[in-house]
Amino acid sequence: MRGPSPPTTTRETPLSSSTRPSHPKVGITEVARHAGVSPGTVSNVLNRPERVAAGTRQRVERAIAELDYVRNSSGSSLRSGRSSSVGLLVLDVTNPFFTEVSRGVEDEAATQGLAVVLLNSAEARERQRRNIRLLAEQRAAGAVVMPVDDDLSDLLWLRRQGTAWVALDRGDVGEDTGCSVSVDNLAGGLIAGRHLIGLGHERVTFLSGPFSIEQVRLRHEGLRAAFAEAGMDPDTSVRLVERGQLNPGQGEQAVDEVLAGGPRQRPGAVLCANDQLALGLMKGLGRRGLRVPDDISVMGYDDVDFADLIHPGLTTIAQPKYDLGRAAMRLLNSELDDPEHRHERLLFTPELVVRGSTAAHRTA
Repeated sequence: MRGPSPPTTTRETPLSSSTRPSHPKVGITEVARHAGVSPGTVSNVLNRPERVAAGTRQRVERAIAELDYVRNSSGSSLRSGRSSSVGLLVLDVTNPFFTEVSRGVEDEAATQGLAVVLLNSAEARERQRRNIRLLAEQRAAGAVVMPVDDDLSDLLWLRRQGTAWVALDRGDVGEDTGCSVSVDNLAGGLIAGRHLIGLGHERVTFLSGPFSIEQVRLRHEGLRAAFAEAGMDPDTSVRLVERGQLNPGQGEQAVDEVLAGGPRQRPGAVLCANDQLALGLMKGLGRRGLRVPDDISVMGYDDVDFADLIHPGLTTIAQPKYDLGRAAMRLLNSELDDPEHRHERLLFTPELVVRGSTAAHRTA
């Protein structure tokens, strides 16, 4: 007896160029013909709609929708020497602080029809330099940049290439150099120190990222100033633990240094340079059996979204992240559009947000 026939298989033959579905590109000429207007009128609707009568404009827009027309901006970019995109270069794209900053930049850019390209320096100088060169090569309209350190030579080079920029979260940029938008980090450190001193903490550890980052240095300086203001010696009251990056992994790895010296030397509180470090530190302390804030208070900086989602909620210094991004992009738009633009320095004020991770000092 013959067994069952094997299943029949078919091989699909690749479509040749003559059998593939054809989707011819629609240009301005086709849109004009469909709407019964000249190509120049279509161009005006796309670029200067205020010059076109409402009825004609609606007819052209209907033709664009019916023909599924997509404008080609590369030609105008080549003619103008500038693209319709701006770069946003941040220190760490994984940090939720930059999510809100990016949203502010993008919302403001959209008002001018600009797209935002997000780039990540990963807190590395060489990577920052590569990304800035890429922006110049792509003829970006401009850039909002958070520099990795005090050296602004990459940004000065970018301006020499004809690309405008605004320094984000950087307060020491001179108005003769460029625009800057930042938060008063010195005040933020001072506010944090006053909060911890008010809870009775006389010995505090500052868990830091790289001191090459201006914001980190100023927050530490503000913390020390709070202890000096209270009549205590900052050199004995504030201990520094420096880490290579500002992420949760670095915070968790810092636990040994924070707890060095045993229970009698353990600080009553730790101020972290950002919320990411604080999150990692709290995780590491929990694995050691220590309770926050019963055994040690932990404070962050930034007030990112997860700060009130963890338990206990993270006491932190809030920065106006969305407003920071929007203001930076507003200054960039001003420089791109106004020949009489003058550089500005905008400084925002941070605020204390008290949650459950800090408490009054308890004597061991």
